[in-house]
Amino acid sequence: MLQRLAFVFILLYCTTTASETLAPMQEWILQARKLQLYTSTEWLSLVHYRPNILGDGFTSFTDGLDFFLAADGKTNPQAELEATLQAIALPVDTTSPDSHAQCRFIARYHWLMQVLSISHNEIPNVTCAAFQEWYNTINPARVTLVFPSAYINNPSSMFGHTLLRIDPPDSKFKTTLTSYSISYAAATTEFNGLVFAVKGLTGGYAGYFSIQPYYDKVNEYSDLENRDIWEYELNLLPAEVRRLMEHAWELHKTAFEYYFLDENCSFQLLTLLDVARPGMNLTAEFPLAVIPADTVRTLLKQQNILAKVTYRPSNRSNLTYWLNNLPIQQQDWVIEYGSTQSNLNDVRLTSLTLRDQAQLLDVSYEYVQYQYRRRILPRNVSAAKSLELLTRRSQLADTKPLDDAPQPVIRPDQGHLSTRVIVGYGALAENNFLQLQWRPAYHDLLDNDQGHVAGSQINFLDLSLRKFNADKKIQLERLALIDIFSITPTNRYFSALSWHFDTGYERLALERITPLRRLVYTVNGGAGYTLAVTPDLKIYGMLDASAIIYNDYANSLGAGVGIRAGMLWQILPQWKLHFEGRTLNIRYHDNQTLQSLQLGQSYTINSTNSLRLCWQRSGSKQQLLSETLLSWHHYY
Repeated sequence: MLQRLAFVFILLYCTTTASETLAPMQEWILQARKLQLYTSTEWLSLVHYRPNILGDGFTSFTDGLDFFLAADGKTNPQAELEATLQAIALPVDTTSPDSHAQCRFIARYHWLMQVLSISHNEIPNVTCAAFQEWYNTINPARVTLVFPSAYINNPSSMFGHTLLRIDPPDSKFKTTLTSYSISYAAATTEFNGLVFAVKGLTGGYAGYFSIQPYYDKVNEYSDLENRDIWEYELNLLPAEVRRLMEHAWELHKTAFEYYFLDENCSFQLLTLLDVARPGMNLTAEFPLAVIPADTVRTLLKQQNILAKVTYRPSNRSNLTYWLNNLPIQQQDWVIEYGSTQSNLNDVRLTSLTLRDQAQLLDVSYEYVQYQYRRRILPRNVSAAKSLELLTRRSQLADTKPLDDAPQPVIRPDQGHLSTRVIVGYGALAENNFLQLQWRPAYHDLLDNDQGHVAGSQINFLDLSLRKFNADKKIQLERLALIDIFSITPTNRYFSALSWHFDTGYERLALERITPLRRLVYTVNGGAGYTLAVTPDLKIYGMLDASAIIYNDYANSLGAGVGIRAGMLWQILPQWKLHFEGRTLNIRYHDNQTLQSLQLGQSYTINSTNSLRLCWQRSGSKQQLLSETLLSWHHYY
């Protein structure tokens, strides 16, 4: 009898408790619906919702199913919000409290508690030990947006990269290298650039956020890839820093589909900043494509967001600066003292002042380290030589370190904008034409290099249309799917390969093919070397290979090899010249030699406008055509 009474008492107690819990829950849900919280900027940012391009509604670009609590949470913001409210009020599983929604979605939890004025007495008290340990280890106080400059030899970084550095309170008095960094990248070990490009463009990789020591990223970018690093410290309030870190915790095991052009590293970092400071709506600025430098520009447009900018030159930038500051004769000695057979006690070195001796030994040591990092010297050789140089250096009283390379006048966010529209008027043979061109990204050899990597060209989806005066039709002149050109000088200190690759549709004057100029699909690539005659004048030569696809003959594929040589000359800060000659022996139904000679000049008017005058003579050896084009380029 007593057991039955006890059971009835417990049943009544649980029913009463459930009713008490249910009543506030219904009030919270009704209040959320009344306020339409599921359409608020804060909620849409927290769950990464984006308006559907076609039709009404929203879709989250988060792809990990564990990120949603509602069955249709990916496309239903209201259902996801109400499911989150219900989840944070569930009882705690004492065996795994960190799996509770209050801990798993801690940023959502705190926002809902605040916006609905929910008392902590109305929901279970959950101790999120894993999050607190993680948060205390990072000890966040400030956030810095980090922009490593473009690295053209890595497909995933050819536009540059962005990450966030999280600094502890005392980092202003210590090195920031011990801080942590938050970055987003594709989960892949793929080294084939073409495979990476195809899968990266089509969402073939999963992307994840990761947190690493900042010195690992500096070693990767500055030391191994020789990329300059720009650090933009942000004016985030302590509450905003906290909110950013809570959202980073929510995302650190969540999968996204990685897309090279839009849902990439820079776009995903903007989602963290949108949560940190609601109302900026940074991701809304990039509905189609995202280029890292553009995200920096967009962020810096926000009021009171930038605290300061720091430039961290790469090892190569520093080494180049130090070498250029040495007398010519001493530059030769750096190579000699960095070799295995050198005498550090010879009279040439000892006859110098102590300061000059110290500087020469320091530069020689850095040159040995550079050769080791580039795998030119094996570890045992570089270690022995480094020890010898450091031992000799320690005998000198002068211990002043070498000064870093000075910060460039123009930062990457201050260079020309990425998208370009072009209007031109020209003549081909005796036919005049009007040309309209659009290039969504991003930089070519004749563009102004300030804020960009000099001698680099990276173009995607470059579209050119023409209308000849004698023809009513508008014709496709060129569609370059991808066009990359790298002119990197080789000298006695640095050896680098210059190369190019492009593929797409273009019109060529091929012999025995009608009409005279036929739209064909081409694939071109080549490699060679560049010599810097002066810092502003570079000459290059390359071996080329090409393939042409057309449909005039049963044999619709032509292929061949050839050579190209050119000159890139920065005559004045606003005036640049590019001259190039090319010959290609191509075989389709018979052997044919294609030739081209072109001269382009660009004059920069300001950061958004430039003028160009280009001339070229090209075609098959038997039917060369001359063309002149004057064009206005507008960057936006």
